[in-house]
Amino acid sequence: MAHIKMTIQYDGTRYSGWQRQKKGRDIQTVIENAISKIFKKDIKIRGAGRTDAGVHALGQVASFKAELKMPPGVLKKVLNSLLPEDIRITGVDEIDDSFHPQYSVKRKSYIYYVCIDEDCQCFIKRYVWHYPRHLNLSVMEESLSLFKGTFDFTAFSGSTNVKNKIRTIYDFTMQMLSELCFLDMKIQGNFIKFRIEADGFLKYMVRNIVGCMIEIGRGKLTHEQIKKAIQKGERPKPLQTAPACGLFLEKIFY
Repeated sequence: MAHIKMTIQYDGTRYSGWQRQKKGRDIQTVIENAISKIFKKDIKIRGAGRTDAGVHALGQVASFKAELKMPPGVLKKVLNSLLPEDIRITGVDEIDDSFHPQYSVKRKSYIYYVCIDEDCQCFIKRYVWHYPRHLNLSVMEESLSLFKGTFDFTAFSGSTNVKNKIRTIYDFTMQMLSELCFLDMKIQGNFIKFRIEADGFLKYMVRNIVGCMIEIGRGKLTHEQIKKAIQKGERPKPLQTAPACGLFLEKIFY
């Protein structure tokens, strides 16, 4: 019995999230159906973690066990031939039985894109948060350090049954971009790229932190309010949860 690890890329626009669900179309079930068709038996996969409805992934990871009678590279090709075009398997490897896609994780990173132009080109609207308002970018950059470190991030989580909400953010960066590459086009504009790396994330945590950064840029939240929110575990006000469309699961580190 082989233990097979997959690296997965997907456009989450048409899906109700990664995790298997009773209602809606989820990514996990679509992949499981393709694998089950290949091996002619019901096979379930384990993922590194959930992504919400509309969130994309560049490097999701999942694994399963099966009697593998073909090279991993061939399995990858067959899987991709059965999957819809907005889900791609970018890597297939045989791994040790001790590997667990969720519990072996050391870090995860996410990327979030914001377009701050008055008009946002239609080609990228499903992959950015279009926010055409003036933002104080220097104050936003100064605020990045507020989130780095080990804290209880209750104030920035959605409703969840997770009891331990302490997480460590190792890196949080903000980069201004004058263009985004899409297909063979270079789309000109004014974009903000956030990248955040941590030992784990709570539900809506990245989207709430990005939303918080936007409110800081608008002058609606101060550094002191953010510090107090983290200390008290109370959601700062005002705070808009950033939409799912701009969020990408970048990489899982093992």
